[in-house]
Amino acid sequence: MTSSSLTSWQRLRSRTAFSNQWLSVELDDVRLPNGQVYEYTLIRRLADGVAVFAFDDQQRLLLEQEYRYPVDQVIWQLPGGLVDAHEDPLTAIQRELAEETGYEAEVWEYLGAFWANPALGEAKIHLYLAHKLRPTGRVELDPAEFITTAWRSWEWVKEAVRKGEIRERVILAGMGMLMARGLC
Repeated sequence: MTSSSLTSWQRLRSRTAFSNQWLSVELDDVRLPNGQVYEYTLIRRLADGVAVFAFDDQQRLLLEQEYRYPVDQVIWQLPGGLVDAHEDPLTAIQRELAEETGYEAEVWEYLGAFWANPALGEAKIHLYLAHKLRPTGRVELDPAEFITTAWRSWEWVKEAVRKGEIRERVILAGMGMLMARGLC
């Protein structure tokens, strides 16, 4: 492959195949670097995502377990969700942490953002680190959310990744971001 094949593709036509409150599926006709026309499928999420590594005073991580229909499994995941319209990512993750877990955090640090799946769309996940948590006593789950929370040691989390018990992309990407900062 030559470097000339690593150029932008030209969008010729775009049409929406499906759309709802969460996403749209678009079919784009694009001209490839070799001149061929190709139909590309994009999944556009209508909002970016947010997630948090929330640690207590004992350095345990607050994790969620939730059934995920597409994989037909209960999975481990970080607290998080979607950024509402006209909401900044920090406000969104503070809201999501409180709604899903009943905790607030005093100290917040932005770790960065990564693409959820750049082969399918441009949606990003903004990742945060939170400390000094305190319970609010209120959990406000969405109608389709059935979530339990658990505190786990960092060693337990790393072992669960090694054993394949944790396979969720946000946790795995976030661990890479923490390792790059020397935090894990």
